[in-house]
Amino acid sequence: MPYFDREDIEKLSRLKTEPYWVTSLFLATDKSQQTKKQIALNLKNLLTEGKNRLASLKVNREVLTSLEADLEKIGQQINFQLNSFNHPGLALFSSTGKEIFLIYNLPHPPRNRLVFDPNPYLRPMIAILERYHRLCSLVLSRRQARWYQVFMNEALLVEELTSEVPGKVKEGGWEGYESKRIERHIEAHVHDHLKKVSQMTFDLFKKKKFDWLFIGCEEKLFSEFEPLLHTYLKERFKGRIRAKISDSLEKIREETLALEMKLKKQEEEQIVLRFISELEGGGAAVAGLKDTLRQLNNNNLQLLLVSHNFSRSGRICPECRLLFLDENRCSNCQQPTKEVSDIVDETLAVAMVKGCPIKQITPPSKLDRYGKIGAFLRYKT
Repeated sequence: MPYFDREDIEKLSRLKTEPYWVTSLFLATDKSQQTKKQIALNLKNLLTEGKNRLASLKVNREVLTSLEADLEKIGQQINFQLNSFNHPGLALFSSTGKEIFLIYNLPHPPRNRLVFDPNPYLRPMIAILERYHRLCSLVLSRRQARWYQVFMNEALLVEELTSEVPGKVKEGGWEGYESKRIERHIEAHVHDHLKKVSQMTFDLFKKKKFDWLFIGCEEKLFSEFEPLLHTYLKERFKGRIRAKISDSLEKIREETLALEMKLKKQEEEQIVLRFISELEGGGAAVAGLKDTLRQLNNNNLQLLLVSHNFSRSGRICPECRLLFLDENRCSNCQQPTKEVSDIVDETLAVAMVKGCPIKQITPPSKLDRYGKIGAFLRYKT
């Protein structure tokens, strides 16, 4: 797959760029929606606006020189590679003072944005990653099976199997006994085929670690196949797609993505309702940015919920890396805190590094009534 993964975001969140800052650029490059000339003009406007902001940025000369060099390098590199861009968007991170220059493809157009900050601006990438599951779509017939990996809107045929199963027979023999015997023989071959498919699906799961399993086949075959699935696969089986073994890759992709979208909407609604129930029942949950940050600093988050595109400035301790909404001094080391442009982005990055799952909720939702952010806690406080 040509896109980034969780490991890339974790690596970016651990970048050490002190004393320099990072220039983060997000640019829509979908040529089906805009011309190359429009993309180039959008980039030019972002860089111009960035240069104007640098003039009023309160940083030392060393940091400023690095940021100015970032803008120059970004302009040169993107304009040079514009013809070769074949993806809807890109994310770019540059810190010339630290000789860092990284580009990632995005599966859909982002909001054009240029950010100067001591840390990479990761919010759009985290939001994209959370939105997509690693999917496996299995399409099978009585003789064949094909496995497709679908991730970030792209589909790939990763495995296929053809088994030797005899064809069906017509009624014949003394009172049809002969044909029934042959039919039982054929069904035994089909059963062996389905057992192979089940084992190969489990082997693929161990190798690819997909999140959800979708299956496309006729009803009778599914009723025979489903009991053969390994327990781990039954837990990940989320639904059936309308697909046949002869369908094209594009057909499989469309059916898979449509089912994923439907399931994600249902999943978001259910988790928000469960969160509200836990919160209002006085359970292990917290709502609002300030309380969520406090629990994050205490390593007490079990699952973080945040409304998509929610943003707010805040403060960070440069020593402890603890996050605060408006505290001028760190509650842990008493050092002065520094302002950051998006404390929600910092929250997501820290949660990801700590291994806390993140669920981005599409607005509008009932989470908006509770400060647009909250969390299930490991233990009640």
